[in-house]
Amino acid sequence: MPKPLAHAAACLLVLSLAPPATAQDTTCHDRIAAMMQGGALDAFQRPPHRFSNTVTDPEGTVRYVFDTLWDTPARSVSGIKDSGNYTMVIDSDSWFGPSLTGPWTKAPNQLPPDREAFQRKQVAQMVANLTDTACPGAVEVEGMTYEAVTYFTKTDPDDSMGGAWFGALNTVYIDPKTDQVMRWEMTDFVSSFAPEVSKDRHLQIFTYDPAISIERPD
Repeated sequence: MPKPLAHAAACLLVLSLAPPATAQDTTCHDRIAAMMQGGALDAFQRPPHRFSNTVTDPEGTVRYVFDTLWDTPARSVSGIKDSGNYTMVIDSDSWFGPSLTGPWTKAPNQLPPDREAFQRKQVAQMVANLTDTACPGAVEVEGMTYEAVTYFTKTDPDDSMGGAWFGALNTVYIDPKTDQVMRWEMTDFVSSFAPEVSKDRHLQIFTYDPAISIERPD
């Protein structure tokens, strides 16, 4: 799923002055919150897959493309396509290598010791911080029909990481037959370590493959 970023104070002020949500907005908000906890937006239920993440600037120029193999939230390989610099992560251990398939060299461990608990904590924060929710329903993108949802969310400052926090505006397209994410768009990135909101755009395209299995290197 997706890199850390966070909200500008001015944006937070605008959100705090927004009018109360309507009954329909509340229904959509609650639906997205439920999807993040056991539904299509919950990475812990997502089957093994591969996804590409194309990063473009506000004018549409491609900056780079991330390639990722995802077995579980605790087991993944990712790197900038054709960069010769990829990282494998399993639980709290990591390795680096020249391709999605290695070979792998052990890297210094800089991840939380209980990574799953850390990830689930961030999910809970993002559920609590949901705003700007929209549920347009069925939409057609490039000849395919998806269920779309849109929302902004962010994490809380984390004392164990120097107060870091991040967030973004998300639009997610879900296959109504499988209830799995197929396309994920992000923009309006914000973070404790960036001075301004980033209007870069991320486009993630998902391909599911039960044969993907990431094992610890020998």
